[in-house]
Amino acid sequence: MSKKRILKLINLIITSGILLSNVANLSVSATEVNDDSNVAFPIVEEKITLTMVGPQVGRGQWSERQYFQEMERLTNIAFEFNTPPRDDFATSKQLLLASDDLPDIFYASDITHQEQMEYGSYGFLIPLEDLIEEHAPNIKKMLDERPEVRKAITTPDGHIYALPSVTEEPSFWRMWYNGDWLENLGIEELPRTTDELYDLLVRFKNEDPNGNGEADEIPISNHGGLSEFDDYLMMAFGVQGMGMGLYGENFDQVGFGPIQPGYREYLEYMHRLWEEELLDHESFSQTNPQKQAKGKQNLVGVFADASPVFMLGADPQDTSNPVFHPITSSLIDEPRVLESTGIGGGTFAITKENEYPIETIKWIDYSYTKEGADLLHNGLEGFYWSWADDAQTTRVINDPPEGYDSPEDYRSSISPDWGIGVPIRRFASDDYEWSFDDPYNDWLRQEEQEKLVPYQVPRYPSVYFSDDDLRQIERIERDLSTYVTRMRAEFVSGDRELSDAEWENYLQTIEQMNIEELINIYQAGFNQYQETE
Repeated sequence: MSKKRILKLINLIITSGILLSNVANLSVSATEVNDDSNVAFPIVEEKITLTMVGPQVGRGQWSERQYFQEMERLTNIAFEFNTPPRDDFATSKQLLLASDDLPDIFYASDITHQEQMEYGSYGFLIPLEDLIEEHAPNIKKMLDERPEVRKAITTPDGHIYALPSVTEEPSFWRMWYNGDWLENLGIEELPRTTDELYDLLVRFKNEDPNGNGEADEIPISNHGGLSEFDDYLMMAFGVQGMGMGLYGENFDQVGFGPIQPGYREYLEYMHRLWEEELLDHESFSQTNPQKQAKGKQNLVGVFADASPVFMLGADPQDTSNPVFHPITSSLIDEPRVLESTGIGGGTFAITKENEYPIETIKWIDYSYTKEGADLLHNGLEGFYWSWADDAQTTRVINDPPEGYDSPEDYRSSISPDWGIGVPIRRFASDDYEWSFDDPYNDWLRQEEQEKLVPYQVPRYPSVYFSDDDLRQIERIERDLSTYVTRMRAEFVSGDRELSDAEWENYLQTIEQMNIEELINIYQAGFNQYQETE
């Protein structure tokens, strides 16, 4: 038997022993029961303290956030937090997983498929499916009601090593138009084609839409490259992003985006925007805060962000900045938007160091109830929100305390559910007996229903690969991703001419990087996924 198999067996025995020990020692007294969510509080009579790792984002430390403080009060489970900065978190997570200094819990940590399979097989992350079956009725209910979620989080060895975030309503990454600029230029119809978008960007550049009398307008801007535009601008040429996508009449053929027929036309289009100074020349070099600073000076006309409030400093209830309508080119007849599956993986994992796995799964199970999800996202009454009526059917969003830029900025100080993927089931608004008096979100849902939902096409699903396939994928994609990202920047900026000879050399280089082998692996994974019940 190999050393690797021996290590797996030893860790399995250790993990099983921990689970059995905690089953025997479990002692829970339910003094507070929430009948609606089937959750009993407290979870433990005597307080226990666990260690938790997650990425730092938003205002304030996790120990100061209302959500964790209230959950400690309800459950009698406290935490010691280790929250490396989000920008460095992937590296910090890898170092922890490779060390003997594991936390009890990884929270909102984007545990990748590869990490789940590798560190699950080593026993560093414990299987959750039996814990869910016996001790997490709300997670179990979700998996029973939505079998596609179970399918998306179950590894080839039959285990669940990490919990997902699940959203019941459609949710999309969005691009936006600066509404003031549209109004100042008398624009009533948004572009529906790449040519119409180009014409509007030219007007943004030349007709002083910010009204300051200076030629300082930036028609369209991004940060760290162009990836935030991919779901809209690249899709206009029939290309599903910079990685693997689904193509063909039935969207069942796997293809690599940067070698699709439409990709060259996309590059030519973006280069034209660059050459005519319609695309911000700092898009590849600037940070998100630098881009947003331009927006707050009313210098940007088209952008991608979670909300216009972050880019333009707008009133959170401002509905004058319309969602970008997906556009077409000569290559596609109908607009396309990648489907909103509402499933995000790898948000919560329990490690072998955790001496209280049953209590831990009970703790996180509350986030998959309506009440728990509400607490996680919105916090307690009187802070981010308040009741607008005695019947408690309508909520209003409160003005933020002094020192915060917006209600959302304030919410980031009371909840971890801000800017990162957390373990949660986000129920549809109609599932609640109350609603927010929130014209903005009502308007946004309507925008999505009209502009995005009708044009969804399938995306490559959440597929787990074997160890051998993962090694091949990692080996090929490491250099491939670096190359295609660099070449996109060079082609768009004009540092490299997009001539026939250069394009042929580009395709040949990718072919030499074993792209066909990579596509075949992804195609086999997709086929197997489709056949799995």
